[in-house]
Amino acid sequence: MKLWLIRLVMRMLSWITPRAGEFIAPPIAFLVWHLSARLRRVTIINLKLVFPDMDAGARHKMARASMYHYVRGVLEAGMLWNWSIDRIFDQFDEALGLDQYEQAKTEGRGVILAGVHAGSWELLGLYMQKHFKGSILYKPGKHADIEEMLLEKRRRSGAVLVPASPSGLRTMYSRLKRGETVALVPDQEPTLGEGQFAPFYGVEALTGVLLPRMAQRFNALVLFATCRRVTGGRYQVHIFKADEDIYDSDMRVAVSAVNRGIEQCIDVAPEQNLWAYKRFRNRPEGEKSVYKK
Repeated sequence: MKLWLIRLVMRMLSWITPRAGEFIAPPIAFLVWHLSARLRRVTIINLKLVFPDMDAGARHKMARASMYHYVRGVLEAGMLWNWSIDRIFDQFDEALGLDQYEQAKTEGRGVILAGVHAGSWELLGLYMQKHFKGSILYKPGKHADIEEMLLEKRRRSGAVLVPASPSGLRTMYSRLKRGETVALVPDQEPTLGEGQFAPFYGVEALTGVLLPRMAQRFNALVLFATCRRVTGGRYQVHIFKADEDIYDSDMRVAVSAVNRGIEQCIDVAPEQNLWAYKRFRNRPEGEKSVYKK
C-alpha cells in the first residue's frame, strides 16, 4: 500500500473520537465476525481452551465482545498517529499502581515494564512515556518504509524504540544496568528454541525466556501493565508487580510467573484481550495442533 494512502486513511480515522468509536465499532465488528471465519474460529478455540468451564453462551458473548475491541483498536490508530500528545493524555483517567514504579526508582533499581496485547496496547506504549521515560523493545517489520513511519508516530511522546536484535538487546542490558527503565511485550509466542513451555490459564504455552533472564541478571523490578478501555471513551492504565517466582533459577517456574502476570492484566477486562491471536500455535512434543481442522 502506498504511504500516502496509509497517511490518508489514518487522517480519516483520526476524526473518530474514542467516544464515537463506541458507536461506530459494533456494526463493523458484526461484519468482521461474520466475514472472517479465521478470526472467529481462532477466538472461539482460544476461549474454549482457557475458559473450559465457562457457559457456552457467556463464552460466545465474550468472543463477540473481543471482536468489538479488535475493531476499536483499528479505529484508535488515527488518534495515535495524528492527535496531539496532550489531547491523547486527556483521554486517560488516573493510572492504578504507579506507586510501585516510584518505589523502585527511589531504590535505584532498573525496571522492566511488560505490556500485553489487551485493551488499547498501542496507546499504552504512548501513555507510559508520560511516567516512564525508557526504551521499548520492538520486533522489526518486513516493510522498512512502513515501519519507519510507524516508529515516527510511536516516538512522539519521547519513547526510544530499540529493535529486537543482538545490538538492540545489548542496549537494553546496558540501560537496565544503569538502573533505567525498559519495556517489552512478553505475551507473543517466541520461535521454537527461544522459549519454555509453561501454563497459561492452565494450558501449556510456549513462552519467551527473555523477560525473566533480564530480570534475574540485573535484579530489575518487573511490572506488568495493561490499558483498559472505559465506557465513555476513556482509558485507564493498570500496573501490577510481578510474582517473585519470576526470579527463580528454574526457568519453567520463572516463565510460569510471566504468564501469571499476563493473566492478571487480562483479568482486568478479559473481553478486551486479543483472543484472535494464535497463542497456542506450538505444542509440547506429542500434542496435536489445536488450530488445525
